[in-house]
Amino acid sequence: MADPNNISTTLDQLRKHLVLALRASPFVMGNNNETAAKVISRLADIGQLNIDAGANNTLADLMPQITQAATALPERLYSLVSCVADLEAHLPWYQRPIANNPEFMASHSNAQIIGPEGVEVRHDLIVGVTLMRPNVAYPDHQHEPEELYLVLSDGLWRQTNGPWYTPGVGDLVYNPTDVFHGMHSVDAPLLALWCLPLDKPFTSFRAPLPTTS
Repeated sequence: MADPNNISTTLDQLRKHLVLALRASPFVMGNNNETAAKVISRLADIGQLNIDAGANNTLADLMPQITQAATALPERLYSLVSCVADLEAHLPWYQRPIANNPEFMASHSNAQIIGPEGVEVRHDLIVGVTLMRPNVAYPDHQHEPEELYLVLSDGLWRQTNGPWYTPGVGDLVYNPTDVFHGMHSVDAPLLALWCLPLDKPFTSFRAPLPTTS
């Protein structure tokens, strides 16, 4: 049975190290970004624990490899990865459905850690996690809330069919409201956190993505 005290302690550590990682990001240090400021401010609050939120993670086998690779990262980032690994069995994992793309469906997994559907229930903030197997594209998609991805492994990112680029581990990718964006894992598993301040009622991200041709 899940120990609520252990989960709460790990969530506290995740919030702490996420704030440190956001503040240390070259993007935040070089930009006066209101979205980052909102996320950091809202991480000071604590939501309600839902120990029954957990769902099976079909990519759980990736976590040991990801955790081992993270030992080379700065402490604030390694601690974040360790927190995700410790919470992995308690998170509500799901796949974004998309027709005609079985590779994507079998090779990605998402979960809200903090948020309306998270293990810590909040309605003003989402902190989620994405796992992807190597060499898989996450199809371009859009949503109304602004978003910050915290990059925790090598990978490629783009917006509005622009060129793919590598942000660098520990940096942020900022997606303005409704901008099309996607990501692509490289020769190792991809791990990223995504942070969205919510200022309107939330629409679930479990809805299907656009159909690929």
